[in-house]
Amino acid sequence: MSNTQQYTDAANASFTVAFGLAGKTLEGVEQLVALNLQSFKSLLAESEEQARSVLSAKSPEDFVKLQAASVQAGSQKEKAAAYGRQVQQVVTGLADAYRAAAEAQAAEAQAKFLAAFDGALQNVPGNENAVALAKQAIAAAKNAYEGVNKASKQVTDAVAENVAKLTQPV
Repeated sequence: MSNTQQYTDAANASFTVAFGLAGKTLEGVEQLVALNLQSFKSLLAESEEQARSVLSAKSPEDFVKLQAASVQAGSQKEKAAAYGRQVQQVVTGLADAYRAAAEAQAAEAQAKFLAAFDGALQNVPGNENAVALAKQAIAAAKNAYEGVNKASKQVTDAVAENVAKLTQPV
């Protein structure tokens, strides 16, 4: 395969991944916008209902009772917790999509590099040692990448767990 074709194929693959991730990001933004709009609509409806009930008070005692009933901290905390969990789900989904794309790209790049390296050293005397050394270096790099990726996933999971704890209703 010619170098031009290899570069074209690599560019096409990169564009496919980039536009796929852009689409995922746009989906995440759409989900967050929809979530925020729904939250705002709910808040507006609740505010209207509370205002109407307060305006319907016939006496100061009724007014105080309605005000006390409208201040329900528990239900507000539960709504905030649910909102936080939904935001966390959207963000976690995006992070997973980006991580999967990065892993796929890394695996593909490694496979292409090994194939090119094997092809380049095929007719060189003593190539077995060079290929073995290169494969060991690539394996070490892959292990380092996997370690970083695992640590990154652990951090992401820890953040998600902390957000989940913070958004738990009390």
